[in-house]
Amino acid sequence: MFRVLMGFGVGLGLFLVSGCADVVAPADDFEIPPPDLSLDPGRLTVGEYIATPCAFGKLGDGLEHLRENDEWALVDIFFGRDSPDGPWTGPTVGDVEFVRSHGGRVLHRFNVPAVRARIVVSRIPGLVKEGLWITVRDVPDASRYDLELHVGFHRPLTDSDSVLIAGLGGRITHRWDFINALGVLLPDRSVPDLRERSDVEYVEVNGVACTQN
Repeated sequence: MFRVLMGFGVGLGLFLVSGCADVVAPADDFEIPPPDLSLDPGRLTVGEYIATPCAFGKLGDGLEHLRENDEWALVDIFFGRDSPDGPWTGPTVGDVEFVRSHGGRVLHRFNVPAVRARIVVSRIPGLVKEGLWITVRDVPDASRYDLELHVGFHRPLTDSDSVLIAGLGGRITHRWDFINALGVLLPDRSVPDLRERSDVEYVEVNGVACTQN
């Protein structure tokens, strides 16, 4: 059950904004800056959640404030999976097309089921509501591609794991010794190297679990 929760948590042009007849979004001329390829753990940066499926509960639509904003935003969009078996190594063609169908412009594909994209803010609620457990985070630094991840091992955790993660430009945020897993912040470019280790069982996106009051 623990792994099922993980993995949760854009075409350029003019288009009609959903729910706003005759309102046309301006063209987006944003150019993404060159990536910061530093593996310095002190450079890690991960954005806050803008929208999650938790907003659509008994109290109705908790994302109305986004529907009133017709500006473009740079966001990281994370896709859920209907099976704990994956695929976890990147977004599928369907994931990318789903973002584009909501007017998004995909700029980067992560090594997990996620993309960095430009999208009009008012389109985000529909994206989250219509998708399969989609979560959206803001991007505090457009040159950084860092992720909040769970890493599971085939072996017990050791004190040297902090050295291992730091060597990949990451930082440990949580330890779960009872399931041999770590919570880490890690540059996207280091994910394939970590997955290739024989002692690593899985590397997956940190999840979002909704609670009901």
